[in-house]
Parts: sequence; C-alpha cells; structure tokens
Amino acid sequence: MATETQSIDPALLSDLVPIKALSPDHLKELADKSSLCEAAEGRTLFKSGDSAERIIYILEGQVELTTESGISRQIAGGSKMAKLPLEQGKVHQYTAVAKSNIKFIKVDPNLLDIMLTWEQSGGYEVQEIDNNSSDDDDWMSRILQAKVFQRIPPANIQKIFMKMEAQHFQKGESVIQQGDEGEHFYLIREGRCQVVRKTRKNPEGVTLARLGVGDNFGEEALISGGKRNASIIMLTDGVLMSLSKTDFLELMNEPLLNWVNFSEAKEIANGQGLWIDVRLPAEFQSQHLDGSVNIPLPLLRSKVDRLSTATYLLTENGFEAYVLKDGLNSVDNDLLVS
Repeated sequence: MATETQSIDPALLSDLVPIKALSPDHLKELADKSSLCEAAEGRTLFKSGDSAERIIYILEGQVELTTESGISRQIAGGSKMAKLPLEQGKVHQYTAVAKSNIKFIKVDPNLLDIMLTWEQSGGYEVQEIDNNSSDDDDWMSRILQAKVFQRIPPANIQKIFMKMEAQHFQKGESVIQQGDEGEHFYLIREGRCQVVRKTRKNPEGVTLARLGVGDNFGEEALISGGKRNASIIMLTDGVLMSLSKTDFLELMNEPLLNWVNFSEAKEIANGQGLWIDVRLPAEFQSQHLDGSVNIPLPLLRSKVDRLSTATYLLTENGFEAYVLKDGLNSVDNDLLVS
C-alpha cells in the first residue's frame, strides 16, 4: 500500500526535468500541490493502458517499466534517468512495478504545463487572480482537474485565467435568471449555489443541482445562442470567476469541437462510436440515421444550438465527441429512416 504526503519540500523538485525551469514562486506552488509517496517492493504504480493522471519521478529505490510486448527497463532513484518522469503522455505505455521499497513524487501534468507556459510567456503569476493564499488556494487546482480543462491547450488556459474577473455574490442572490440572454461563463471560486428551473407545473422552481468550488456553469446558452434554461442562486456568500461570451467561445469552446464530415463520421461510428441525435423526439421520429440514439439536448446533461452544445457537454464529461458538419443536411436522404 502506498503512503502519501501532500505538502513537500520544493528542493526535492529543483533538479527534476522540466520542473527545474520554473521560478522559485512557481516551484513552491507546484510543490504545495504535489505528493511525496512511498511504496513497498512489488507494488504496481500504474499499468499499460491506464489514464496518466499524474507524472511520477523516482527519488529512491528501483522501478521496472515493462511494455505489453514484454520489453523492460529499470530506473533507479538518484540516477540521471530518474531526473526525468517515469513516463509522459495521456495514456501509460508501460506497466511500472517497484523492484524495491521506493520513494517517489507525483505531479499534476496539467498544472506543470500551465506553469511552464507562464514562464515562457512572461511569468504570469497565480497571485494575479488569487491574491488570498488562504483556505481557497486549491480552487484553481480543482478547476484544472476537470475533464474539460484537460482537453484545452495550456496556452489557452493561461489566457482564460488572465481574462477571468472575480465577482462577489451574497447568499440568496441570483447569478443567472432563467430566460435571460447568456453573456458570461462562470467558475465557482468560493461558496455554493443551486440550479433552479421553473416549469408550468412548478412555477416556483425545482432544484436540479447544487454546485460547489471548482464547478462551472453557464456554457449552454453561450454555445447555442439561446436563453438561459435555469436560474443560478447563491446558497452562501461566494466569489465567482466570470469569462465573457466572446472569450469563452474562442478559448474554451472552439478547442473542444472536433468537426468531421459524414464520411469521417461513418468511419468513427463503424468502429466503437455511437451516433447521438440531440433533436427533439418528434424530429427524430420523422427522420434519423439508422442505428442512432435519441438523447434530446435538455436531457443530455442529466444523462451523463444542439450540435456544438452537445459536443461540449459530452467532452466535459470525458467522452470523445465529434460534430457532424451541417448536421443531417449533409446526409443523403436514402440513408435516413423514420
């Protein structure tokens, strides 16, 4: 069983590649959000094919890396190779097993990428948007751990944090009103809020969800160009980071949209892909692609301008999603069924 210590000495990181390129302030910030761990001989650190949520540096002991084809190599703490991560990439290509009792460091690769980008582009500091180094220090890290941010280029994330503005709200105050035009995307830095939707049967509103630090909202109306489909009301006093519609569409939405034509889409669907039709049931019943599944956009968020919004929501929840250019207008009528 591996043991883990959250806060570590920045000196342990100062000789590691590429971490050593960071300024002292960023080095300390990264150290505060990294983990020092120990594991016994025989412990598996990760397996080939696993998602690489952290990068690992070996400080003491030996680790064996083995490919699926059986090729192996060993890394010893203190060696020149140990100054590099055991492995880099979004998916592990090796299985790593401790060949002795080991000590190692785990680092968030997304946070490291962003800090390296800041260094290369003029040294933008975290403190510019987070002046209070108190209990809310982790709000940025929690946001960066969201699946949607792991798909956005580090340079875009830097610009997002630079363009966000802090807004203070009081308990009971409405951040968004159902039916309003969408103007901003929000990230929760402090406090909690609830999502409330009014219906004909429930004119007072029904609570759909409660959101906390690191959660986000407001994207659907920005992408679709429609009205706000629910109200957001503060449950406590709080601080929200807002991003304008223009900046959101440029920096967050566009990088997540994988546009494909019908031929490309067919190849994806013929593999392990799935056609999802986000139109209303009546539209779907009238005409749709054979084998497609109907999940109307209003239901999409609970089950996990319709194409782009659906793709964003699916990507936000970890799916590999693609948008069919021009929708069903690009499909021959003889391929559609009713």
